[in-house]
Amino acid sequence: MDKEEIEHIIDKAYPLIQRYYGKGKKSYPVIELHRDIYARLSGDPEQSGEHSSSSMAEYNEIANEIYIYYPNIKNEEELLKSLIHEYTHYLQDLTPLKIQVHAQNYEYDTDPHEIEAHKNERNWQMFSLK
Repeated sequence: MDKEEIEHIIDKAYPLIQRYYGKGKKSYPVIELHRDIYARLSGDPEQSGEHSSSSMAEYNEIANEIYIYYPNIKNEEELLKSLIHEYTHYLQDLTPLKIQVHAQNYEYDTDPHEIEAHKNERNWQMFSLK
């Protein structure tokens, strides 16, 4: 998928996701499209690294932003699942301390926050444009 297709789907589906799941304690997160996770974190547009080809999305609880790494999104399903997953993290009202505690006590696959986010991904077809 190209960047314009992704933007089109986000423009249509994101308001529906917000309406369906509701608003968290913070304002609705802004969605930003980025080429690469390492480029975003470093500020160097040419930067890349180990997870450059696999990172699809991320929620930043401090900035209250969802980042979509658009070159890694292959289809509408991946995009919608990523949006729902990260939006679920927004609703969980995670703090850096909560994230640290969970990282110390759970593996990714057993973390209740991740389990909930993956469960919600199953609803992706509700927001499909097809």
